[in-house]
Amino acid sequence: LSLHYTSADSSNTAEETPWLTDSPTDPPGSNEIFKTCGQPEIQSTLKRIYGGAKTTAGKHPWMASLQTKTSKRSRHFCGGVLIKACWVLTAGHCIEEPAENIQVALGKQDLKKREHQEQIFDVEKIIVHYKYTEKRGVPHNDIALLKLKPVDGHCAVETKYVKTACLPNFFFPVGTDCFISGWGTTETG
Repeated sequence: LSLHYTSADSSNTAEETPWLTDSPTDPPGSNEIFKTCGQPEIQSTLKRIYGGAKTTAGKHPWMASLQTKTSKRSRHFCGGVLIKACWVLTAGHCIEEPAENIQVALGKQDLKKREHQEQIFDVEKIIVHYKYTEKRGVPHNDIALLKLKPVDGHCAVETKYVKTACLPNFFFPVGTDCFISGWGTTETG
């Protein structure tokens, strides 16, 4: 990973930071090792919806829900991908709030209710690509990283509902099949 970025910290001011040349690192004590990446333990899908398929819990265990904290309950506003125990990859255009107003929910399938398998984290740091911009409504360099704040000394813990996605160190050939997952609404709400 070689990414030059601008940090958007909780003061919501951007500062230029040096080149990031290594993978994102986790804090000491949060050295959980994920045994698998990109491989869900749950394989089934349900009925078709709007050109996609409704999913089951654990089918896309790397998916993250970015949520705005509110006084009542949190509200989903964007999706992300767990790439390491303490790091979530998302789109730069998703970052409009300071870190202290955002939490990340992992292991979720239904955004409308609490689930036994979910893991919730506050955000410690936000890193938006230093060349992120929008031109005529089209985002460019639309990428950001969220560093999760450890809970009891660790970040995400691997379960059948929470796993990291694999980050390839090569280019996929043209025509390679890929899966896209995201949050949406069914025809019944």
